Amino acid sequence: MTYSASMVSCLFWLNEAINTIPYYLDKTSIADMRKIAVEQNLYQVRAEDRCKRIAGVVYKRLNTLTPELIAELRDSDINTAKIIHLISIMKTDLLFFEFMNLVFKKSLQLGKKDLGDSDIKNFFDEKIAQSEEVAHFSESAIYKLKQTYVKFLIETGIVENAQSKKILVPYIDYRLQDLLKQSGYGIYLSTITGIDYE
Repeated sequence: MTYSASMVSCLFWLNEAINTIPYYLDKTSIADMRKIAVEQNLYQVRAEDRCKRIAGVVYKRLNTLTPELIAELRDSDINTAKIIHLISIMKTDLLFFEFMNLVFKKSLQLGKKDLGDSDIKNFFDEKIAQSEEVAHFSESAIYKLKQTYVKFLIETGIVENAQSKKILVPYIDYRLQDLLKQSGYGIYLSTITGIDYE
């Protein structure tokens, strides 16, 4: 997987993912899903291209989940659904996953109360130095990525707001923890909780 700045044009889209699950489980093709989304205005957006983009991104995210996790995403409480959805985003975006691992998880493990602006800046500075791909991102793209990453954590409920960036340690029940570990998603669970699972 390569680094991408495509998340600057994405939103969290949890409800959109849940609304797409019945079609996904019926094995609707992505091409047909785009048509259905436009015809039924499934995502409540005006622009046809935007509707098609949402369908594509949501399908990509759902593709990263096991059938059991898709069922949990569809049927569980909203907080559980948000955690599963965040994992699907981490699985589709390497740069975001590394941000979560090197900034969010590390902050939890060091006992920090918030995500420091300097930590976020340092992460991107290091990536720019390490990766030609990231070095070619525009300044505005980097700025928007920083905003988007924090916004996704706020929408998940694990950061309080964009001003304080206070970390809210997530509660993940044992059933979901076991399901994630059994499904090979322990690394993502660890990233969100700050706990290293064997």
